[in-house]
Amino acid sequence: MVSLSFLPFVTSLLPFTKPIPGNSPIEQCDISSKQSLKLYSVDLSPNPPERGQNLTITASGFLSDDIEQGAYVDVVVNYGYIKLLTQTYDLCDELPNIDMTCPINNGDYTLTKIVQIPNEVPPGKYTVFARAYNKDDSMISCLTGTVEFPQLL
Repeated sequence: MVSLSFLPFVTSLLPFTKPIPGNSPIEQCDISSKQSLKLYSVDLSPNPPERGQNLTITASGFLSDDIEQGAYVDVVVNYGYIKLLTQTYDLCDELPNIDMTCPINNGDYTLTKIVQIPNEVPPGKYTVFARAYNKDDSMISCLTGTVEFPQLL
């Protein structure tokens, strides 16, 4: 009989994330899970983001499943090792922020969003995890990214 006691060690060596093509610190997480959104690229301008500047985010990808009412996204924001936010949002309520509404049919999409980064962002390292799910709890996407704002001079 073969011992499988080494499996936890082997799976801990597998990558948890993989980079998304483009000019950004955003990566796909939970890569061993089936996800209905395949991102072709994500670009940030400027990269890295800067306090007091507009940040332009451009993303393109393919959605293999429709997104319907009841979809949600779990967001965790860490400041260094401190958890700043753990929140679940209704995805369809948030879509108007990117000029979209539910339902979203499967297909190819390209989105561009401009956001203002406040001057008051404290210096430090911020890490965001966002896991989006459809109403049947199937995963739409898992994204993570880390941005560091330097000390003000």
